Amino acid sequence: MADYKAARAKTDVNEGGCSFNPHDKGNMVVKGVVTVPTYKGIAPVFWSNWRGFTLISAEIGKMVKMPAYGTPEHRTWCSYLDKQLAANATLQTYVDDFYEVNFWHANRLGEIMSQDVAEWIYDHAVNGGARGIMWAQLAARVKPDGGMGPISIKAINAMPPTAFLSRVEDIAGTYRLDKAHDAPSQIQFLGSWLERDGQPKEIIAMVKAAAKDGKLDDVEVASLKEAMEATA
Repeated sequence: MADYKAARAKTDVNEGGCSFNPHDKGNMVVKGVVTVPTYKGIAPVFWSNWRGFTLISAEIGKMVKMPAYGTPEHRTWCSYLDKQLAANATLQTYVDDFYEVNFWHANRLGEIMSQDVAEWIYDHAVNGGARGIMWAQLAARVKPDGGMGPISIKAINAMPPTAFLSRVEDIAGTYRLDKAHDAPSQIQFLGSWLERDGQPKEIIAMVKAAAKDGKLDDVEVASLKEAMEATA
């Protein structure tokens, strides 16, 4: 059966440290400035009561005023903050407990037979919440209710891992394209989203080329979806 520690290690690479991007919809933002950042994928907008935010705020309070977002000074400031937070053993325990309880055990991912499949579902539950679970259910042709129960687990385990992953990657990719089409401010995240989903480099390059003008129109989205299906 699948192992939580291995899944968490991969997702940690995707989530990184603190996010101060004002367009990150998980952050708490006041007048265009992030007041409470997402940390390792734990978003204050959705998990405001998580006890780790108190420790993060305390660490920020010890630092000089945060420089303007996007500047070299801001990147240096964030790098220092992330190092301080990474060294906080209590905070890291809070992070580990949070994910194990709320995403691994809550979604019964230890019952998934394929480690690769469990890791994909875990990573996308972290990234998209119930939406990530619904993508997995759609790939397994189970009613997408966002809750991982015995029917979903049985259906997922019955599929060859490669077939499941191919299908679920395109389901996620289709959603990403629609989201970027409807909300152009999210295009900046599109490449990393698709890479996380497992889309091949040639597809990601096509998407970036189509979106280089800061938008995706209906024709471009339809063409990109066809290309995704053709490489499945």
